[in-house]
Amino acid sequence: MDVRSLASTRHLKGKEARALVKEVIEKYPSSEQVLKSAKQFEELLVEDKSILIVDGRPLVLRIGDAFLPSLKFEEIVDMLPQIVVDMGAVAHVVNGSHIMRPGITEIRGVFSKGDLVVILDEKFGKTIALGRAEADSEVVKSVTKGRVISNLHYVGDVFWESFAALGSR
Repeated sequence: MDVRSLASTRHLKGKEARALVKEVIEKYPSSEQVLKSAKQFEELLVEDKSILIVDGRPLVLRIGDAFLPSLKFEEIVDMLPQIVVDMGAVAHVVNGSHIMRPGITEIRGVFSKGDLVVILDEKFGKTIALGRAEADSEVVKSVTKGRVISNLHYVGDVFWESFAALGSR
C-alpha cells in the first residue's frame, strides 16, 4: 500500500498545538519534557486516524478521541509494562493478531486491565507492538489460554508504514 497517497499533513500552531500537547501530557506525564520543548507540531492524517509529529518524530497516534504513544515514542514506551512473546507469536502479532496467553514467555511489570503494555520479541528484545491489557497482570500470569492483550499498534501497521513515508518526505 502506498501510504503517501492516503495521507496528508498539516501544521498545528498556537492554541490548537497547545491544547493537543496539554491533553497528551495529562494522559502521559512522561511525555512532558519532549512535548514542552518542541518547536514544530504537525498532524499526519492517515485514513480516519492521525499521527502527531513533533519536531519530525512521529510520537502520538490519535484514533477518534483516544491518544496512544507511537512505537517511536521511546520516552513513554520504555516506561510501560512489558510482555515478551515467543518467536512463534511474532509473525502473528506483526500482522495485527491479539496476544494470546500461550505465546507469552515473560511478564515484566505490573498492570491493570485496560493499561497499555509493550510487546517485545523473545529473541532480540525488540518492541513489536503496543497493546491494551484485557486482564490484570496477576490474572494473565495465572491463566494458560485465551486472548490477554488487544493489539493496538504494531510494526507494519498503517501507522508504521506512515512513519516510513515520513522519512521520504
